Amino acid sequence: MILRGNLPRLIETARVGMRVLDVGGWHNPFGPATHVIDLGRYETRQKHDSLTPGEAERFTEATWHIQDVCAGGWPYPDKFFDFAVCSHLLEDVREPLVVCRELARVAKRGYIEVPSRAREIFAKTRFFGLRASFGNVPEVGFYHHRWMVEIEASHLRFLRKTHQLVMNRDFYLTRRDLGRKMREAESGICLWWDGNFTAEEVFEVSDHDLREFKRQALAALRR
Repeated sequence: MILRGNLPRLIETARVGMRVLDVGGWHNPFGPATHVIDLGRYETRQKHDSLTPGEAERFTEATWHIQDVCAGGWPYPDKFFDFAVCSHLLEDVREPLVVCRELARVAKRGYIEVPSRAREIFAKTRFFGLRASFGNVPEVGFYHHRWMVEIEASHLRFLRKTHQLVMNRDFYLTRRDLGRKMREAESGICLWWDGNFTAEEVFEVSDHDLREFKRQALAALRR
């Protein structure tokens, strides 16, 4: 996934780059990328419903590198790439700081996209309370994500997700709270970085922080 409003700029930026890296793009790779690094194999990539319709794939099997990106030591020299794309990967991986460090090392600039923290506390299923009363608690955010992510200037904060989000009604939002679905532009956040960026992990998120974030997120979404 890439926010649709950002695709034209991304494609145009990638087109003028001699070397463009897609990090973790196996399932639906970024067509204008010249290189891909992922655990998935080239021949198993999704070929229909393209992320960038109308754009020919610039990468080839020869420039598709199979590797656990969390292991570090990517096989590229420093600042080898003119541009790098890393979309909807960092919230999943066990070592986001390693991936961020390697991204900043091998590329001159790039684009990072992750789900918004608001989306990670939002249950999109209708009639949440009724379903939960029958023991079928709908999914809050995305169950398989390890991290909630915040972006401030050129800094990323990775907050460890825990079962607290689904165990305490004070911490998550439902469609009834919001009165509508969450829009795409509200569901993702991005960072266009140039030269370098920073990142940190936060393993303990207090109940106060979770309550306060819910309050602020709901107020912002209702504007």
